[in-house]
Amino acid sequence: MFKQFLNQVDGSQVYLITSLGIFLLFFIMVAALLLIMKKDKIKYMSELPLKDDVQ
Repeated sequence: MFKQFLNQVDGSQVYLITSLGIFLLFFIMVAALLLIMKKDKIKYMSELPLKDDVQ
């Protein structure tokens, strides 16, 4: 079924590779952000749902 779809759509490889590239770029950006984020901020953000302090 997928082979028939890919054969009928012209330039479908461009769309597949583009969507894969966008996904990988987003995943790499999120991973890099998590690696460079300060540990204090990660701890603060992880405790937010548990705090009862309402301002």
